Amino acid sequence: MKLLALLGSAAAVSLMVMPATAQDYLPPTEMVEQALSSHPDVRAWSSRLSSAENEARRLASGPYEWMLTGSGHQRSVGGIDDFSEFDLSVSRGVRLPGKSEIDRRIGQHGIDAARNAAEDARHQAALQLMTGWMAWLSAVETLSISQEQVAAYEGELDATEKRLAADDAPEIEVELVRAALAEARATALRAAGESARARVSLQAWFPQLALPASPPAISGPDHPETLAALRDRVVTNSHEIGYVDAQARRAEAVAERARADRAPDPQIGFRAFSERGGEETGLGMTFSIPIGGGARDAAAAEQSTLASAARQNSVRVRRAIAEVAETDFIQAQSELLAWRSAKDALAVSTQVINRMRTGFGIGATTLQELIVAERRHLAVVMMEAESRMRAATAALKLRIDAHELWLVD
Repeated sequence: MKLLALLGSAAAVSLMVMPATAQDYLPPTEMVEQALSSHPDVRAWSSRLSSAENEARRLASGPYEWMLTGSGHQRSVGGIDDFSEFDLSVSRGVRLPGKSEIDRRIGQHGIDAARNAAEDARHQAALQLMTGWMAWLSAVETLSISQEQVAAYEGELDATEKRLAADDAPEIEVELVRAALAEARATALRAAGESARARVSLQAWFPQLALPASPPAISGPDHPETLAALRDRVVTNSHEIGYVDAQARRAEAVAERARADRAPDPQIGFRAFSERGGEETGLGMTFSIPIGGGARDAAAAEQSTLASAARQNSVRVRRAIAEVAETDFIQAQSELLAWRSAKDALAVSTQVINRMRTGFGIGATTLQELIVAERRHLAVVMMEAESRMRAATAALKLRIDAHELWLVD
């Protein structure tokens, strides 16, 4: 019967296509590179990195500029004469020894922080791309399985109606197949909606990706023995840790600068003047220096507490990344074991359903019993496909977090 031939193809969908390596179902590396580089978060942090480099230049140059001041006027001395007079001075603030070096460190730490943040933005974009890509592939595979079911029941309904017309089948069998077909169509329609939503979401965020017309099937993760090594690299290669560490170092340098500013910088200049029409002239030096007070002490204390908070934030992020590394590892392991179990379940279910189909062909199994068995088998097929996707996704997340996929330090 057509039911025996067509329903078996649903199980074959999940078994017939297995890429040779775990990366065969991923988009090409060149396409991924373009997609990640074009992500708005990555571009934004690239601009912030340029801003940090300019800030470092400004800090290295110092906060002071040459200032030119002057005045000119006519003086009238009663009964004597009128005189042209002027006063001209040029001055500039001078950083006390040690402050320039602190400013350079502040700028460099800012560059380090921005560079790590830019790399972490790329990391997050890679995770987003991987998640969206896997969701789309999974939805496409689910839709394919569902459509195979619809085609199978449509063929069986046609055959059963012909048998009914020839008085070779009871009407109840037609109704059973119609009910199964309606259920399969509902499942396929939902799967089509999920596939369309997954595709639209992926293209909205990564329009540079050229999605294939016939997406490849997801394979299970390969080389599971490398999971522990990947877990260790998650912390070692974390740019999020690098970002908060650089922020903490910058905060400490800013606090050091605030403490140094308790000794105010002087302003030194040169002055030239002419009075009584040039009868009196002068050339000399000028200086001024603020007299520090409580505000400078408060500013130093404020920056010290902010530096302490930044150090604690660094500790917090380190613990969070360590947690991510462990949970990534546990997730990858558990999903791998679950997929292996699902594969075993599918193999057993395939044997059972083949026996049921054979039994139906010789009259040992009723149509109602076969349809129930087919539904159970379909659930196992779907479970294996989902388990395979979850195992592959967990392994890919661990690889991306360890900077072993799509990210090169």
